Amino acid sequence: MKIAIVDDRIESQQILAQYIQKNASKMDRDVEITCFNDGIELIDRYQSSFDIIYLDVEMAIMDGMTTAKKIRQTDSEVLIVFVTNHAQVAIQGYSVEAVDFLLKPLNPFTFEEHFKKIVRKVKRVDDAVLVKVSGTVKRVNQSSILYLESQGHYIDFVTDREKFTLIDSMKNLEAKLDATRFYRCNNSYIINFEHVDHIDKSAGVAYIGEHAIQISRARKKECVERFTQYLGRQML
Repeated sequence: MKIAIVDDRIESQQILAQYIQKNASKMDRDVEITCFNDGIELIDRYQSSFDIIYLDVEMAIMDGMTTAKKIRQTDSEVLIVFVTNHAQVAIQGYSVEAVDFLLKPLNPFTFEEHFKKIVRKVKRVDDAVLVKVSGTVKRVNQSSILYLESQGHYIDFVTDREKFTLIDSMKNLEAKLDATRFYRCNNSYIINFEHVDHIDKSAGVAYIGEHAIQISRARKKECVERFTQYLGRQML
């Protein structure tokens, strides 16, 4: 796991890093910790490669909340945890989808329970794919993707949170995605079985919420078989 600690007090960085290392060792998890002295330093070096970011709220140079908002402009998947002296910050954290809050001074027993919970969340985003959008690397959790639509060299990523466009090929993106969940149902669409409500076999249409996506005649049989296999695995 790659973890960032952002705090303008070196002592606080060291204490939190020790807690992380100790609990990661207990859980037999490898961690790579990078410390930043303020939000600007993190933003300037940010590459969407972190799994977890621990943000001190009360920093003199770019406070934690402002830093979190800037992070969310390019990375909607990274897990953000606020570290603060004030419990009231929890209410503000919903706007940046913070996953947890730790009160200072840190308590070893509370932190242990927190870390177990956060590691479970990290496991769910371990399969994220990295794509380049307007020159910036963006991490996208595969489970959040509804479908991909190709329009020439432009690919629309439609997720459960947002829609964005990038320049790439369907062949390249298809190779990055989990083949047990994603299927290229025609030349222009790759669908995620996780979000398929049902497939109309006679019409050859896959329904994802309000979206009706046509399955090519040549791929209809295989698509239905692959979808059935996917559903079967979910029942095991």
